[in-house]
Amino acid sequence: MDKLRAIKYFLKVAETGSFSVAAKTLGVPASSVSRRIQDLEASLGAVLLQRSTRQVKLTELGSLYLEQVAPAVTAVEDANDIIKQHAKTPSGVLRITSHPGYGRVRLIPALKKFKVLYPDVIIDLELTDRVINLAQNQVDIAIRATVNPPERAVARRISDNHFILVASSDYLKNHSTPKTASELQNHKTFIYRGPNGPLRWQAKTRSGWQELETPTAFISTEGTILVEQALAGCGIGLFPKWGIEDNLASGQLIEIVLEDAEVSISRQENSGIYLLYHRPKYSVQKIRAAVDFLMSELSHDF
Repeated sequence: MDKLRAIKYFLKVAETGSFSVAAKTLGVPASSVSRRIQDLEASLGAVLLQRSTRQVKLTELGSLYLEQVAPAVTAVEDANDIIKQHAKTPSGVLRITSHPGYGRVRLIPALKKFKVLYPDVIIDLELTDRVINLAQNQVDIAIRATVNPPERAVARRISDNHFILVASSDYLKNHSTPKTASELQNHKTFIYRGPNGPLRWQAKTRSGWQELETPTAFISTEGTILVEQALAGCGIGLFPKWGIEDNLASGQLIEIVLEDAEVSISRQENSGIYLLYHRPKYSVQKIRAAVDFLMSELSHDF
């Protein structure tokens, strides 16, 4: 039995929760995945996966085994990449994950430039709100908006993640500009839907935080759609400044500053956009080239 291959199959099934999805990702028959994992379980004398017609779950021993072998497999793959790419130009598959909004507005334009410089690097980009585990080698680089980046990863701050209130000039002419948190609650607004539901606006006043109850005009998981609604004069938006810099510069959107409050989508302050990776991976040429390029291209205070 090729034990390393069997372990890799096990890791992929644990990640996806499905033999068929894991097999499709790996490019092998589902029967091969199932057979190799059964051989692995037999060699260990333990059941790692609990199978049913609906789903596949890790057993208690399976979770313990995953925790121990995932970093080891990552280390082996990193070592292989380092040796393979020694004295070569950056090449191979580069797996990146990013928050959808930041990915579309800032990351994808930067990656287009990166591909011109390094045409032999294959970009595998996933735009998702799902938090992907770097330790399990699911991705090489993650870009996330957070207050507390994971301790086990190298976290390099790209920029602030400051949100501002904006509206089109036409909307403000027709509806007046709110000057206080109370006045803001009389205006139609656009709400972003996160993984756990709509992100209601939070106002920081002299007396503390309070949730704003505004008439909602549009809710979406797509930030670009909400920006389009604001540009169309349909209400007031609360957007990260990095996402609307061009609209502000052109005068398409006007910033609204309240006299008695600062408005945010979260009560957590000092949020930033971070580029995350595991330190050993920086020795791999394709990852070092991407990290250095993206930090140079994207780093900016908004």
